[in-house]
Amino acid sequence: MMSLTHAAIATAVVSFSFADFSPNILILAAIGSQLPDLDLSNSYVGQICFPVSHYLEDHFPHRSITHSLLATAATAIASIALAQGWLHLGWKVALALPVGHLFSCYADMFTKKGVQWFYPLPAWCVHGSNPNRRLRTGGLGEYWVLAGAIALLVSNYYLVQSGGLVQTASQQLGIKSSLLKMYDQNANRHHIWANIQGAKASDRSLINGRYLILAADGDEFIVTDGQGIYKTWEQIIPRRLTTSVGEIATTVVQKITMNHEPVTPIFQQIAAAHPNAVILLSGELEITFADEMVPTQGVDQFPTLTVSGKTATLTYHPLALALSDFEHQYASGSLSVKMITPIPEF
Repeated sequence: MMSLTHAAIATAVVSFSFADFSPNILILAAIGSQLPDLDLSNSYVGQICFPVSHYLEDHFPHRSITHSLLATAATAIASIALAQGWLHLGWKVALALPVGHLFSCYADMFTKKGVQWFYPLPAWCVHGSNPNRRLRTGGLGEYWVLAGAIALLVSNYYLVQSGGLVQTASQQLGIKSSLLKMYDQNANRHHIWANIQGAKASDRSLINGRYLILAADGDEFIVTDGQGIYKTWEQIIPRRLTTSVGEIATTVVQKITMNHEPVTPIFQQIAAAHPNAVILLSGELEITFADEMVPTQGVDQFPTLTVSGKTATLTYHPLALALSDFEHQYASGSLSVKMITPIPEF
C-alpha cells in the first residue's frame, strides 16, 4: 500500500513542479519513489534488486541511509550523469528520478517512525509532535493521502493540457501572450477553442460563445462559429477571451500552384481528398473574369476574399465558398491550403 502512495505522491509533485505529464517523466518519478525502500528485501524494489537490498537490510536500519538526503544526492548525480552526460536527455528527465526519491522520503516523515533524513547523523526526522497524530502504514490516514495525491495528479493533467498553472491563470486573466503561446503549442495536435464574451463590431449585439481558432494573425485570432469567419477586434470585440484545448486534430498546410488553368477541378480534387477537414485557402490568384466575381461572405464577417483588378486575394477563405466563388474561373498564382482534420462539432 505504501509503495502505491509513494508513487502517487511522487508523480503528482513532479508533474506539478515540472508542468509536464510525459510518460517517461512520470515513470522515472514513480521509480524514484520506490528507491528508498531498497533497504527492505520484501519490498517491490527490494525483491527486484535482492542482493543489494539484502546487504542494506543486514547493515543499516530501515529508513536510514536509503531515506536520506545523501541518497537523494547520489541518485541525482547518477541520474544527471546518465541522462545528460551519456544519453543527452533533457533536465526534466534527469531530475525526475531524484525528485521522486526526495518527496518519497519526505512523505515518510509523517509516519510514526520518521526517517534519518540527515544520515549519517542518527537523528530521526518526523512531522508532528504527537505520535498518535502521525500516519500509520495501511491506516485510514494513508488512504486519505493516496486519494489526495491522485486528485492532485488528475488536476495536474488538466493544468498541463492547458499549458501549466501560470499559463492557465494567465489565460483566465486574458493575457494575450499566454493565449497565443497556448495556441502555438497545441494547434498542430488539437482543436483550439476561443471562449469569447463580447460584442459584434457591426451592431454591438452581445455574444457569448465558443469559436474554433483557425489561425493567429499577429496578436489576434481568426475564428469561426461554423457559420462565418471573424477576426478578434475587427468583427468581434472581446470583453473576455480564454482558450481551451479540444479534441485531437491534425493541421497540415500544403501549397498549390496554378498556371492559367481552370480553378474548379483543382478545388474539387482537394475537397474530395479531405472530406472531413476544415479547408482554408490563402494567397493571390490572377483570374480571367474578375468582373464576374462577387465574394459571398456576410457584411459582419472577416473579408476572406477580396478582388482588386484581376487579383483575387484569399485570407483563410473556406474551400466550400471558393468552389462557388471561382466557378468557371481560370487562374494563375499560388495558394497555401490549410487543412484541420477532423471537422469539429460546433
